Amino acid sequence: MKNSIQPNPFTPKSGIDPRVFVGRDKEIEIFKRKLDDAIKLRRFDHFLVLGEWGIGKTSLLREFKKIAQSNKVLASYLPIREFQQQDEFITATVNLISQIPKSIPIKYQTLKNFINSLGGIGINLPLVGGGVQLPDKNELKGDPQVILLDALINLWHSVKSETEVLVVLLDDVQNYQHISGYLTIIKNVLNDDTIIKETGFLFILASTPVAWAQFLKKHHPIGRYFTPIIKLGRLDLEETLKVLDQTLHSTGVVFDEAIKRRVYEYSEGHPYELQVLCSFLYDNQIAGKVSEDSWEVSLDMAITQLGDILLDHLYNEASPSEAEVLKALSEQSGPYESYAITGKMKRFSAGTVNKYLIRLVSKNLLLRKERGVYAFPDRMCREYVFRRL
Repeated sequence: MKNSIQPNPFTPKSGIDPRVFVGRDKEIEIFKRKLDDAIKLRRFDHFLVLGEWGIGKTSLLREFKKIAQSNKVLASYLPIREFQQQDEFITATVNLISQIPKSIPIKYQTLKNFINSLGGIGINLPLVGGGVQLPDKNELKGDPQVILLDALINLWHSVKSETEVLVVLLDDVQNYQHISGYLTIIKNVLNDDTIIKETGFLFILASTPVAWAQFLKKHHPIGRYFTPIIKLGRLDLEETLKVLDQTLHSTGVVFDEAIKRRVYEYSEGHPYELQVLCSFLYDNQIAGKVSEDSWEVSLDMAITQLGDILLDHLYNEASPSEAEVLKALSEQSGPYESYAITGKMKRFSAGTVNKYLIRLVSKNLLLRKERGVYAFPDRMCREYVFRRL
């Protein structure tokens, strides 16, 4: 008998786009408006996308690239690698100017003059295979800001006959945090008169909120330059149900309506958690149906995977006493008022409990909803803590 069940359509691996892109209508409208302003008015409002890990920043940036290219506008998507404290601005500059052209869908011949210009300052940039080669034991002399400015101008001259705007999507800019002043260099270059008047770059950055707040502490003007700031939240119930229905379409597998709503209840619309949980539910289907029988084992498997990826690391940051507070809180749904938490933790004084709560917030294991009120980041985090021995 032929098996009519299709391969699992959910994408629980970080960095892989979901099968369907749902929601984010407001964010997409902002991008379309900014792109339209760049094309018609030559006004380039570089902006920022903020969101926690797994909330969908990468998927949104890639959707921006699709939209740009459907309008015959070239776009380059670049995930920023993690830089270390010993790295210098020049290292980040070489990385940026060598990676941007590699994801532009354009003929090699079009970029030949740009590549030759890099060779003039000692950068050998093969677009196919190989790595970036630098002279003098991988050292490049010069001012990083000047090098980046000249490179972007030369790149624009190479592509301007092919596109009215060049969209550059920089993902994970929090990976600049150890050389955080580098974002100031990018800002200064984009604010240069030649870039503004003679080129057509539109930069969109994506970062986690915590890292961006750290950048602002050290380099406050950055926050005024990359605006508007788009803050990505979780999907609502309607969007979550739409993701499930469209992803399951023509797969031969159906989820009970009660299961679909429970997926939202537990994931709270977090896109990555949704993909992880639904992937296990799909694998545990029986005769093409996912019902109550599939729920508990799938939830356990999802929590285990989330633990391996993220939650184990966070939980291990807690001291034994802090873990005891978390365990006590996980036994009931929140949010939790501090006086009630103190009542549950009989062996700790009120002052000690408050100290632990503050530490748990700083370690991202609890959220401070308002003064004296705390909660787990989401239901899956609470379930993870509750199920630990």
